[in-house]
Amino acid sequence: MDQSPLPSTASDKKALAETANSSATGKKKVLLVGATGFLGAKILRNLALDASVAVVAMSRKGAPSNESADVEWVRGDMMDPASLDRALQGVDVVVSSANSYMKGSLDTDFQGNKNLIEAAARANVGRFVFLSIVSCEAASAVPHFHAKKVAEDLIKASGVPYVFVRAPSFLDQSSDYIAKGVKAGRFLAMGDKTTKWSYVLTDDLASYLAKAATFPGSEINNQTIDVGWRDGPKSQQEVADLVSEVIKKRLKVRVVPWLVFRLLARPVKLFSELGYDLIQMFLFFKEGIYVSNISKQEHFFGPAPTPRDAITRWAKSHQLIS
Repeated sequence: MDQSPLPSTASDKKALAETANSSATGKKKVLLVGATGFLGAKILRNLALDASVAVVAMSRKGAPSNESADVEWVRGDMMDPASLDRALQGVDVVVSSANSYMKGSLDTDFQGNKNLIEAAARANVGRFVFLSIVSCEAASAVPHFHAKKVAEDLIKASGVPYVFVRAPSFLDQSSDYIAKGVKAGRFLAMGDKTTKWSYVLTDDLASYLAKAATFPGSEINNQTIDVGWRDGPKSQQEVADLVSEVIKKRLKVRVVPWLVFRLLARPVKLFSELGYDLIQMFLFFKEGIYVSNISKQEHFFGPAPTPRDAITRWAKSHQLIS
């Protein structure tokens, strides 16, 4: 008679226990990588609201002081493959919004992503939801955009079913320089007032990434999905005008010309990897191809918001309107 081998190590027993627990609860186990970041925290809140999901959040330091009882925290570091193997035990879906470029290094964006992808393949996860960037295949001169394309190719080659959610420019950032400028009565435009590109609100992006993780069935697998606003790309003058209408206050638009970025690129590269990356990003915007095709977004995630709707919600979140 054929007999299955008994678990011989503590880790084997733990993996079997986790699998049994997942089967018993009927919940899909979703691991969020980048859970402590500005966007990651919003994705975590969306996932935690889904009763069909057992949420696991990965952090290098473990659970934060304000952890939710609905979320399990595991220690893991994208630069430490062994920690990733432990974090991925029993996981059905991985969602990654992790990046390191705002910390002044691209290690996570290249080697860290490679480590995570290889670990996901070893764990045989059923879906890898990866936060990517609109038109990254055309942006080899922008290091952190190029890193997304490299990661996309690695995920495809790994054989793990994937969903690439490609985001355009964030209307809001963790520091939100736009909101700070608006409070002072001005809008800082990068390059010019006329070139159009696509935008997304991070609250919406977090919702899309969570929906990609929990989308039933396999129709969404191996899809690349651009996200953005319903009415297409907008120039910075158009965004400034919409903000002015929403908050009922005329803004003064100030422009940092493209020439400034071109002149600064070489000297900045000598002392700031991040600064150079940001300059190259703005110069890429000038090409006019940083534009989302939202047809798949609306199919999988529902109607895209209008610019006015997104800007109104953003303005309320910053107490620019009541």
